[in-house]
Amino acid sequence: MLDRPLNILVIEDMKTDAELVKRQVMKIAPQAVFTIARNRAEFFEKIDWSVPDVVLADYNLPDINGLEALLHIRKKSPFLPFIFITGILNDEEKVAEAVLNGASGYVLKENLSALPEKLEDVLLKADEQKNAAMEEERRWREAGLNLQKVQAKLFKTADFEGKQEIMQLITEVLNAIQD
Repeated sequence: MLDRPLNILVIEDMKTDAELVKRQVMKIAPQAVFTIARNRAEFFEKIDWSVPDVVLADYNLPDINGLEALLHIRKKSPFLPFIFITGILNDEEKVAEAVLNGASGYVLKENLSALPEKLEDVLLKADEQKNAAMEEERRWREAGLNLQKVQAKLFKTADFEGKQEIMQLITEVLNAIQD
């Protein structure tokens, strides 16, 4: 059971299927808030409102497919959990394509009871990725600060052979870190 509220974008054109998905999610996330997109226009409108905590998407909708939605989301939010909930992905090639393009997983509609466990796993992995990315960013900032300190000490140090070359290299590394 998740004790935090989740903002969930459901991309599904069938109202009954969207309700079934919501019921399964509520089993582990009773505080979840759902936004439903039933077509391409609603998807683009609602994904611009805010970034959800997770996307649950049917693969085939009348005017957009889940892979298009996934690719659009990956441009903005590379680590956003994205789970296909569909009856279509029983084709191994489509499953591979979806996973290679960044899907977090999939659940077949005929096995919707597997959604709560899949959702918990995906959210746990997303939290781990987010924490690892934040730690990596912290280490890069710390490395940059340490290089700035070295640069400042070198600046105050008397001239010696190679000093300018070392200062130039430090400046290049700092510029690369900040990009």
